[in-house]
Amino acid sequence: MKNRNYVVCRDNIYVGEVVKAFRIYRYEGESIFFGTKPGQLNVNFGRPYRSMLFTLDESKRANDLLYQSPNYPILNLTADETCLSSKNGIVINKVCSLGLLLEYYGYEKDLKWEDIIKIRETFFTGRFAKDHCELFGWKEVITGNSKSGRIFSSLKKAVFPEDYWDLLDDRGDKTLMDLAGYSDDGMGVFTPNQEEGPIKKLTMLKK
Repeated sequence: MKNRNYVVCRDNIYVGEVVKAFRIYRYEGESIFFGTKPGQLNVNFGRPYRSMLFTLDESKRANDLLYQSPNYPILNLTADETCLSSKNGIVINKVCSLGLLLEYYGYEKDLKWEDIIKIRETFFTGRFAKDHCELFGWKEVITGNSKSGRIFSSLKKAVFPEDYWDLLDDRGDKTLMDLAGYSDDGMGVFTPNQEEGPIKKLTMLKK
């Protein structure tokens, strides 16, 4: 995106992890391995940079909804040869579509910058999925007040796919990630990493 004056489709909004991949390989196992299906690309060794809220451009690359970032290739969405030949090795990994979640919570089909900020602040606190665990097929059996932390047991039914439980809180705010060099500008773990180069916030288009 060039500025904040955009309108994007709710069903074309994703969250993922920006990662510097040192090796990308094709998973040849027979079952799903930590969310990676047989035949899909995966990062074997890489350096996580940040989370990103994005939509897809015409080439199915990531179009950052919060910053003026390069349109990074997305593993298993962008053409495989593009991901494998990325010059700087930066790709988007561990991607999840947010369409079902946003529709459930009453977001309109067309969303603006202000809606994206609300989405970031609502769903990426680092504990949203756990605080609403039954929507994701889990029941909390030991609360966070326990010395052993929060413990959950599986339920038979869920409103949302398993991907949401696995990824929503992982992409949200974390103290350890803040200590690892993320600047505190109100975006937390969505703030670009210095190693990505000079990336600016989206600006308002002057009338």
